Amino acid sequence: MNADALSPHRPAVAAIAVAAMAGLLLAGCSTASPGSSGGASSTASKAAGSSSAGTHSGSGNSGGSTSVVSSASVPFPISVGNTWKYTDTQGTLSSGTSVDKIASVTPVSGGQQVTMDTAITTLGTTSHSTGYFIFHSDGSISYPFAQFNTGSSETHVRLVSGNILWPSAADLASGKAYHDTLVIDYTISGKRHKLVSHITVRGGGTATVTVPAGTYTATIVTMTETGAFAGFAVSTEIKTWLASGVGPVKSEVIINEGGTSHVADINRLTSFTKG
Repeated sequence: MNADALSPHRPAVAAIAVAAMAGLLLAGCSTASPGSSGGASSTASKAAGSSSAGTHSGSGNSGGSTSVVSSASVPFPISVGNTWKYTDTQGTLSSGTSVDKIASVTPVSGGQQVTMDTAITTLGTTSHSTGYFIFHSDGSISYPFAQFNTGSSETHVRLVSGNILWPSAADLASGKAYHDTLVIDYTISGKRHKLVSHITVRGGGTATVTVPAGTYTATIVTMTETGAFAGFAVSTEIKTWLASGVGPVKSEVIINEGGTSHVADINRLTSFTKG
């Protein structure tokens, strides 16, 4: 995530960035800030549920992966120990790295709760965070946004209501869009604000994508978010490429503010290791 996006001098962008980070966590390409916390601990280390195998197209070296994820979901293997490593380019900053590792997969009502540990290294500094997702039996995937909270001595952002959800693979393939509204409570220097943010998630078809780990045929999921703070309009687009048997191989965050768009963050897979 562009470090400037979380500046206390840019409250609208900061609030939008929180939802953007949640979307990246859902993509498996995390950019949570050092002050954030997923709010979930690892409750089990043994994967449960049915298994399915997948392989990718192209030269990427995954060797396939066993997963407890529903076959109705977008490709995203979720066995315990699965590890993704990415290069992370944040705006004009030097490239860093991020590592996502599945700590636990726990059966819950209607699906599986997946806990993901993340380590992000930027400019020689490493931060750690933990978040969790729900992989529902109908193929949808949600990131319970209420778990996410970020703050500092001057700023604080929290979700009041709303949810981020990826529809099933079939719905994404059909072009059906998912819509929701996030109400975000934002406090800066003791002054409280409210931001209403509109979320749309839809499929973007398939495409061939090349990253350091190889070349893949990937399913594209696009999440857009629009909101306004004190008349200042901001929109964010997060595009994620997911390959069969591997999961997220690339993600890209584009922020539009004041009519000007810029790429805030790009994650590219360098390796995927099965647990």
